[in-house]
Amino acid sequence: MSVDNADVTKVEENNNKIFICGTTTTETSDYVDETDDSDNNAIGESDDDSGQDNVIGAFMNSTSQEAEARLWAKRQARAEAREIRMRELERQQKEQEENADRQFDMLTSEPTSLVRTPRSAGTRYLSSRRSSEDSLEDGGSLRELRHELKEVEEKFRKAMIANAQLDNDKSAQTYQLELLKDRLEELEEDHSQLKREHRDKCREYQTLKSICTKLKDDLAFAKYELDERDRLIAEKGLVIVGEEVPADEDGTQHPPKKALVSVENAHLLETAGDGSLDVRLSRFLKEKTELQDQISHLKLELEEEKSKRRKPSSGGTLNGPSSDYDYDDIQREASKQLSDWKFRAQKAEQDTATLQATVARLESQVIRYKTASEVSEQSEEALKAEKRKLQREDSNSLEESDSLTDLTDATDVSESI
Repeated sequence: MSVDNADVTKVEENNNKIFICGTTTTETSDYVDETDDSDNNAIGESDDDSGQDNVIGAFMNSTSQEAEARLWAKRQARAEAREIRMRELERQQKEQEENADRQFDMLTSEPTSLVRTPRSAGTRYLSSRRSSEDSLEDGGSLRELRHELKEVEEKFRKAMIANAQLDNDKSAQTYQLELLKDRLEELEEDHSQLKREHRDKCREYQTLKSICTKLKDDLAFAKYELDERDRLIAEKGLVIVGEEVPADEDGTQHPPKKALVSVENAHLLETAGDGSLDVRLSRFLKEKTELQDQISHLKLELEEEKSKRRKPSSGGTLNGPSSDYDYDDIQREASKQLSDWKFRAQKAEQDTATLQATVARLESQVIRYKTASEVSEQSEEALKAEKRKLQREDSNSLEESDSLTDLTDATDVSESI
């Protein structure tokens, strides 16, 4: 009995040693090699993160599959060992009970046979009496041994049940530990991905920052050019004349048209009344046309007057010279007025052409400057929004990194325990 119990205990201890540890010597060495391989892969990833993402993903998948396969094999082996132990214990218990019952039956059958036999002689009677007393003593000791054996078996059964429960608890804890390790690996991979994204975002932020700086420089240069233009205009004694452009039918408001003219021309345009430059110039053109009509009318009158003067006069000679003098004065006056009006018309035409060219040039400049200013403002707003977004992502990445660090510390503490 003691030998069998010792063998069972040894088998149990061997089973515990084999299946509680979860891996054999070869599996442990494989695990160490896998750990070393994972460390080497981690070092390679630190050297070139962008070129080994697919390799790392495949390695992680293969590692997780191997871990699941090992865990499943451990469970199967543990379940088979548990079934073998239970069958062996049941067989030994049955054998012990059968042996105990057989011995008890043999011991109890001997006194009854002695009592039933006739006692013919005194020596035989005494010997049978002594043998019956010895058998009774042996039967009492056997009953005590049987009782103790049952108690030991009950304790052993309870110990085996407790050991099986502890084994199950350890298996559950091992499974939970494997799950936590897998979760930790996933979190580390997510952390690496977040680091890469953070580096990319920082790189984009630096690029956008350089673009914003360049746009600010361009804007400052445009402002400097505008100030220089205003200074040159002021030095040349010119002024900018603008007009209000009415809105379109769809409500689109166009920028006002402007022109660069001299102060005299500006005063002249002010005397032309209100309205746009086109309206004012059309007024000047209309006035020019009217003046040309007046000149033509005066020319006709002059020709008529000349024709009248050329007719022979029936009057005396005294009236002739005086009429010629009057005619010459009128002709000179008309020529003077005609030259004056021609000069004014030419000057008005020149001013009109100059104003139109200046208006077109300034309109193109204003449109270009306004477009550049709007683009700069939009780019600045976009860069500010991108900067705020990057700052939020940076703070989120730092929070996730802190949480991953805390989780890693907690996992290390649990593994050390």
